[in-house]
Amino acid sequence: MPTGSIRVAPLGVRDPLANPVFEQALARNYLIFDAYVSGERRVDLHPIVLTPQQHEQAVLCATTTAKLIAEVASLAHEDETEAACYGFASEVRRLATASWKAHDRSALYRIDLLWGQAGFQACEVNADCPGGHNEALGLPLLSQAAGFWSGINPTTVLASLCDALIELTRGEGAIALLYATAYAEDLQVCALIQRELARRGATALLASPTSLRRKGAGLCIGKQRVSVLYRYFPTEYMEGQRNLSAIVDAVASGAVRTLSNFAEIYTQSKLAFARAFVHKSRLSAAAAEGLCFLPTTYAIADIPDSQLLRERASWVLKRALGRVGEEVFVGTLLAEDDWAQVLLRARAEHEQGEIWIVQQFVPQQAIESPYGPLLLTLGAYVLNGQFCGYFARLTPDSHASHSALCLPVFVVPESGKEP
Repeated sequence: MPTGSIRVAPLGVRDPLANPVFEQALARNYLIFDAYVSGERRVDLHPIVLTPQQHEQAVLCATTTAKLIAEVASLAHEDETEAACYGFASEVRRLATASWKAHDRSALYRIDLLWGQAGFQACEVNADCPGGHNEALGLPLLSQAAGFWSGINPTTVLASLCDALIELTRGEGAIALLYATAYAEDLQVCALIQRELARRGATALLASPTSLRRKGAGLCIGKQRVSVLYRYFPTEYMEGQRNLSAIVDAVASGAVRTLSNFAEIYTQSKLAFARAFVHKSRLSAAAAEGLCFLPTTYAIADIPDSQLLRERASWVLKRALGRVGEEVFVGTLLAEDDWAQVLLRARAEHEQGEIWIVQQFVPQQAIESPYGPLLLTLGAYVLNGQFCGYFARLTPDSHASHSALCLPVFVVPESGKEP
């Protein structure tokens, strides 16, 4: 159950980013190059504050959901019929199988949690290449520089990730940071990681996924041997790459390790939420505990249009591999005709192999902020099963996308108690 209201604590300065020192630090120190969307500020420094109880519930929700969805996804690695439900291309499945059979298991998840009437509920798992690293690092530090010192910053995702990457090298080879080179947003994540790895004495190369070449049993970029792949590039986008067989072979042999590993493409698919309910009788007791944190979810083929049309305000329609809020349609935000049209399109695409799911709508609690009442989507990072921080977004309605407002997150004591 909820333990009081989450709030945004206004700083003493109404608009801290009006100070050029803070605004310049976003780009110079934390490589946040996209601080504005459509002329509106996408980040700010007024902190979201959680009580210890709210933080504890968020961590429990995230880590339990991670365990549940990972176990559900593992069924696809063990059963060809189950794997086929996800609709992946053969090359994507080759990459996933290479990681799975090589026991290549390192993974960074970001579990997106909605603050609802019953507390936190997990609406999706970003497991293939989750983002938000720059905001998660920089916004809390800048908030403290602007005067907020009454809470604890619980976010260590960048440091924890770099520790894991260095450990995976086993003292040999470079870490390849793979990203879509056409996008500054993708570069900012990988450049931040590269800087932190360099500070720790590790060799890290920024590169396109197509730059990897076979070298013996392993991979190289130019003349540099690579022992670890960190991807800020979706697995499904690698379909058709000429070097895909070389990557598969290097991962399958254990010559190269990955983070997140390619097997997480099943965890990334929102269909895994639906499969969790289908397979609830097959789950371990520890994993099944996570079902209470999930909204009821179905593959679109498993629920009739008549029900979805009749109960429009009760459902959210999502493409299984939609990212950054794309291809998410909230019934209560759409007119009846528009809802009918997106259902028609989604069902047609589903029948052609593009998987769609429908998920029970979670009514969210508005939280007070200097911007008025807003809804919170709290991204909780989980690295190899352990919580390591937050990436928070606020929106005026129940749909978080790239235009959502990102704020820092702190854990503060109960009123009247010392930090």
